[in-house]
Amino acid sequence: MNNSTSQIIFLKPAFIRKLWGSQKLATNFNFDLPKNTPIGEAWLVSAHPNGMSYVLNGKYQGLSLADLFQQYPNLFGNIDSTGHIINKEYPLLTKILDANDSLSVQIHPDDEFAKKNYQFLGKTECWYILDCLPKAKIILGHNAKTKEQFKQWIEKGQWNKLLKYVPIKKDQFIYVPSLKIHGLLAHTIVFELQQSSDITYRLYDYDRKDEFGNLRKLHLQEASEIVLIPDKNSSEASAHDNYLVDNSFFKLIKIVNIGKKQYSYPNTRWLQISVLDGNGIIDDNNIKKGDSFILTNGYNVFSLVGEMLLMIAYC
Repeated sequence: MNNSTSQIIFLKPAFIRKLWGSQKLATNFNFDLPKNTPIGEAWLVSAHPNGMSYVLNGKYQGLSLADLFQQYPNLFGNIDSTGHIINKEYPLLTKILDANDSLSVQIHPDDEFAKKNYQFLGKTECWYILDCLPKAKIILGHNAKTKEQFKQWIEKGQWNKLLKYVPIKKDQFIYVPSLKIHGLLAHTIVFELQQSSDITYRLYDYDRKDEFGNLRKLHLQEASEIVLIPDKNSSEASAHDNYLVDNSFFKLIKIVNIGKKQYSYPNTRWLQISVLDGNGIIDDNNIKKGDSFILTNGYNVFSLVGEMLLMIAYC
């Protein structure tokens, strides 16, 4: 059962301007977006400096998630039996992405490369498709058999030869490991869970210019250095039951709640939850589409009332 110090901590998301964004997240999730600004990402639960979440309620109101995690490790069960900190940085980041236009074709480093070169985590991520066009696709993987073929197709701009296109549909789950070439295409909205990292290497960006009229920077050298050839990194997550992902990076659970149900996740240090559709009650708290919150250490049994789609993540 929940201990006396466990609580629900609601979070204010960060909204990230992207040239491929729009104002759809205001309409779809009732977010208070900056007006007349193309917002591509809502960082729902984030302790990353490029898009920080802040506490909305209770005694910690106004504190950043990064400061909360650092200053109150007991809230996250972040101290082991010897008194040592387990995670130095908050390890997870959840977003909603509005790809009103196509994202760049990109690749992320793994932990080994990122820690060696940046002292940061790598970026394994996953997507849950919230909305897309009929017969929509994403870019996931490549067709090159050798490094020479990979470089040749890039130099000649033969992207249709190089890139793999995968059909998608609403409510589909897609796992995107680090070192995997990928890209969302236009008119796609996804929920994303990832490692807390913001390192992206662009291979191709449709020759788009930034707000200053300059072509956006590509990272062909870095991308070529880390890409796996042939394309052998699996996009299958080790899922079981209602877990979409259950591996060393993170756990992701999809819940479709109808009526009143109780849920229990023993042996978890903390839980982070996002409401992606519907509204209802968690214990004594009203929750609605677009809300994200943390259940602190010890709060691993709870009741939900209402019709809702939620994503629960932990590591």
